[in-house]
Amino acid sequence: MLKIISKRNRAKLLSLLAISVILPAIHARGNDEKFLVNFKDEDCAKGWSSVNDDVMGGISKGGFEITDRKTLLFKGSLSLENNGGFASIRSKPKNLDLTGMKALAVRAKGDGRTYWIELRVTRQMRASSYRADFTTTKGEWKNSIIPLENFKLQAFGQPLPSDPIKPEEVESVGFTIADKKSGEFELEIESIKAVSQTVATEAPRGGGTIVDVAKSAGQFKTLLAAAVAADLVGALSGKGPLTVFAPTDEAFAKLPEGTVQELLKPENKAKLVAILKYHVIDGKVTLANALTAGQAETLQGSKLSVKFEDGRVLVNSAKLLNADIVASNGIIHVIDQVLIPPDNSKKVLSPAGLIELAISRGVPLFNNGDEAACVAIYEVACESLRTLPDTSIKSRATLSKALAEMREEKNATKKAWILRGALDKTYEALEARHEE
Repeated sequence: MLKIISKRNRAKLLSLLAISVILPAIHARGNDEKFLVNFKDEDCAKGWSSVNDDVMGGISKGGFEITDRKTLLFKGSLSLENNGGFASIRSKPKNLDLTGMKALAVRAKGDGRTYWIELRVTRQMRASSYRADFTTTKGEWKNSIIPLENFKLQAFGQPLPSDPIKPEEVESVGFTIADKKSGEFELEIESIKAVSQTVATEAPRGGGTIVDVAKSAGQFKTLLAAAVAADLVGALSGKGPLTVFAPTDEAFAKLPEGTVQELLKPENKAKLVAILKYHVIDGKVTLANALTAGQAETLQGSKLSVKFEDGRVLVNSAKLLNADIVASNGIIHVIDQVLIPPDNSKKVLSPAGLIELAISRGVPLFNNGDEAACVAIYEVACESLRTLPDTSIKSRATLSKALAEMREEKNATKKAWILRGALDKTYEALEARHEE
């Protein structure tokens, strides 16, 4: 028994096939990030070297290794003796070409100390580098996004007058510890990449609520305006704890033109509230915990997925830009898209949809020898169609006649064909009406 494919469904199928061809091309145009190094490459260690304060008479020890987890482990012991106090590692020079990129994204697990990330460019003094610091939380993986404009030229720990760093001239990346604290240190780096967006990496000094952090970052003006319109500022400023997947202003700008303005209208408040609540989880959920769980239930009621795929963390289809930004009442994870909750409302099948569903479920049963089960599905469909207002009087008569004949018949195969004939006639009548 073959499933009916109408002209309308054939058009839908061709549209889907066209979309499936277009989507890979659209995806291929993405140029919003660039990995600077791949620690999964066995030859990666050959492209790095260590430089410590022994070049100046110090006795600090620092080095690196590629772990079994395919990460880069920078560790050693810092000493302040003999006017020393630094240890560093760096990649060997090659053209990295960060044209179009605005920040570095580093995923690392530290020991609670502050480290420098360093960039070297072509034709610069040997002992100089562009440097920016980032903090770590002991024993926790953390995603830090450092804008390129934060990198300042320095030599021997002293700032130098210079022009801003030129992304196209970057040829080396490295890490240094020089926090004037003696003792053991350890920094494990999972990935280093350049990204085309920048976001704040830390909460305001002295702490602050989720709303305070969002305000200080300067990248969430649209999100905050939406929270005001939805009367959710109080909840986001309350005791919590809450976890927020926060879309940046650039994320909101990706929505179709006029979408944000439409959502901010008073008559659309319920829809806006649902969208914003879909970005919020009750409780304090770190990225590590979210990845372990794989999904999380939102305040809107639907679940969203969190997974690591192709070298990046995805929240549904949104890319994670930064994670584990701590506020006094929760955690913020930054994403590059606005998440749209699924439509959980139950949709009533149209008469044509009911017939298609019955045939799609009945045919496999019939072909596998379970004619009685197929008859049961067709019978329910025929009975239901007789009660739907869109079924014509003529089709109702056809269905009623088929049901009566089916109940007089003893053979299950013949019963199935009787009902299938009525379903096909009803479907054809519906299609004819639709095309008029």
